[in-house]
Amino acid sequence: MSHIGSILKRKIMWGNILFFSLVTLLGFVAAPVYIGLAGISLSELLLFFFYLAVTSFSITLGYHRLFAHTTFKANAFVRFLALFFGAAALEQSALEWSSHHRDHHRYVDTDRDPYNIKKGFWHAHIGWLIFWRHQFHFENVKDLAKSRLMMHQHKFYALWAAGAGVLLPIIIGALTGHILGAVLLSVFARLALVYHATWCINSVCHTFGKATYDIDSSAKDHWFAALITNGEGYHNYHHYFPGDYRNGVRWYQWDPTKWVIALLAKMGWAWDLKTVSRFHILAARLAAENQRMAARLETIEPHHSVTLKTLLQTQYDRLKQTLSDWEHSAREYQDVLRRQIARYSEAHKQAAFKHEEARRRFQESLAVWKSIHLLNLPF
Repeated sequence: MSHIGSILKRKIMWGNILFFSLVTLLGFVAAPVYIGLAGISLSELLLFFFYLAVTSFSITLGYHRLFAHTTFKANAFVRFLALFFGAAALEQSALEWSSHHRDHHRYVDTDRDPYNIKKGFWHAHIGWLIFWRHQFHFENVKDLAKSRLMMHQHKFYALWAAGAGVLLPIIIGALTGHILGAVLLSVFARLALVYHATWCINSVCHTFGKATYDIDSSAKDHWFAALITNGEGYHNYHHYFPGDYRNGVRWYQWDPTKWVIALLAKMGWAWDLKTVSRFHILAARLAAENQRMAARLETIEPHHSVTLKTLLQTQYDRLKQTLSDWEHSAREYQDVLRRQIARYSEAHKQAAFKHEEARRRFQESLAVWKSIHLLNLPF
């Protein structure tokens, strides 16, 4: 097809409505009733948490960061596991999922965005799946279509999904003597939780939270969404830097998907992990904060506003320059380290001194810029 984006046609998808209603009813109602009446065995609990983990990680690590954004490369075994348990999540084939997601980023908040938040919270969460028919074009996933395994999963997706997501947990449940528990917990309850956690990225993270890096984006960073989605909730960062294999880049941010990818890299099963320079990340955060501060200045009296705007802009320009100088000195220092120049040589000492001085000047400039917050202003 010659279409540029996924085409959405208004249509009530009765099959999806019935399926999601069944999953919700059995997962959120029948499963708790079953536990209340029959209790839960260790084997049922282990199978449930195993399937919850592998299917959710197959979406976040596999479908999202490996396939849709190609933020890293992985060996055939990892790719197979991502496709196998990704199919078990029953969230479409990896090819369709990636096509939708790439359109979301390319056409965010427009009619060509499959889960456009401007159509409402409900539409972004689940409405796009039950009230709209999507016609795929696949022109935006030609790179993925080169994989025979990817295309096999796409062409025979129903068999992959039924085998990995339904039959396998039921067989394991039967072997442990808990077939009903496997059906209600490891199939339906697990599907309901993974579905709604995934959809929260489209709805919650485009409605609530903080625009840490891009204040004009509808995507927000939301800690709770990150908690229930293996780190996907730092969505403002992700939309600003979609090519980074990380979503949570600060040390305290919950992003187990990032940690698993890093572990796979240490094992030699993943490589070419793409990251954004810490200086570019810091520059984006500072720019967003500067925009917020400038907007707050609009709320004060004009004769004060002009003076403070000038002060803010002057100090921000100085801050950007010191950050640029620090980045340049860091590159020079890294070059010295790569060339393995002797630690006590004059070249090494000069590069280290220059790098430390540039960092110190940036910190001083940052402290002055932050002090503007402490002025006696009405915000």
